[in-house]
Amino acid sequence: MADITRQDLLTILRFGIHVARVDSDFSPLERTLLKRLSDTIKLTAPEQKDLANGDASLATGLQKLSGHDAQNLLVKTLCAVAHSDGKATPEELEFIEKVIGKLSDTVFVYPREEWGMYEDEVLQILGQMK
Repeated sequence: MADITRQDLLTILRFGIHVARVDSDFSPLERTLLKRLSDTIKLTAPEQKDLANGDASLATGLQKLSGHDAQNLLVKTLCAVAHSDGKATPEELEFIEKVIGKLSDTVFVYPREEWGMYEDEVLQILGQMK
């Protein structure tokens, strides 16, 4: 995971916020997970403000990712957020499928019933980054 940049992490969080909101139900469980992710990467106040005010642009956001590891982390994060409230809605699934379809590299995704494992995996990856 050495090639994941700070900009990658911000882009990934922006997409995580978007997938949590895409179904118009930004649940407390989704908020809690996103807060844990933000705390793990030590999101600064200016970064928080930027994320709160910005939108996730599929076209430009994916182009900003630095490589395959960042793309994999993005998909794992989206799956973790979608699963965090116990239900991946059709809107969330459609967005995740769009993201996967537009990635330049192939990514592996566990079956949906196993998406719960992504939360710990993402937090572990982020915790290892300094």
